[in-house]
Amino acid sequence: MDVLFFGGSFNPPHRGHRHVIETISKSYPNALLYVCPNYVSPFKLGERSFTSEEIWKLCLVEFEGLLSEKVILWDEEIKQANVSYTIDSLTVLKSLHPEAALSLVIGEDNLASFDKWKSYLEILNATKQLIVVRRETSYPKEIPLPAFLPKSQVLILDNPILPMSSTEIRMVANGDWSSQFVLPKTRVLAMQFLKAKQGNVL
Repeated sequence: MDVLFFGGSFNPPHRGHRHVIETISKSYPNALLYVCPNYVSPFKLGERSFTSEEIWKLCLVEFEGLLSEKVILWDEEIKQANVSYTIDSLTVLKSLHPEAALSLVIGEDNLASFDKWKSYLEILNATKQLIVVRRETSYPKEIPLPAFLPKSQVLILDNPILPMSSTEIRMVANGDWSSQFVLPKTRVLAMQFLKAKQGNVL
C-alpha cells in the first residue's frame, strides 16, 4: 500500500491545496493521503495569522468533500506548540503503516531548497518518491532538479499551474478573499476569526 504525506502551514488553506488533494486522489486512487497542517514551520517562523485551532477548522471547511477514509486530515503537527519537522512526522507515519511505501508530496518551489530541510537525506531514505504536484514551470517544459536530488526518486505530475500561495492570500485585508482563492464558507469563517482578533486588540 502507498501512503502519501502532504504537509504545510495551510495558513490559510486554499484552492491550491485542494488542487493538490484532488490531483493526488485521482493519480493514486488506492493510496492513503495524509494531509498534515503544521502550526510552527521551521521556514515560516512568525508568520501566524491564525491559531492552531483556527487553522484546523479552516482546513475542515476548505477540504470538506475531499476528506474520506483515504484522504485523512492528520493532526500530528498542528497539535504541537514547537517547530515540527517532516522527518519526525514520517517516522510516526511509518509506525502507523510499517508495511507501506511512504511518499512525500511537495511543490516545485520546495525542490531547490530541499537540502535545507532537517535530515533531508533521511527523508529521501525513508520515502519511495518525492511527488511534485504544485508546478511553477508550465508543462511540457522540464523542471530542473538540483544535483542533490536523485532523478529516479522524483516524480513530477503534469498538472496545470495554480499560482497561489497562503502568504499572498494573507496580504488581502481582513480575510476578504475572492472565491478564486478559497471556498465561500472558508472566507466567511476566516473573516470571523480575523474580526474577532481585531475586536480583542480594540
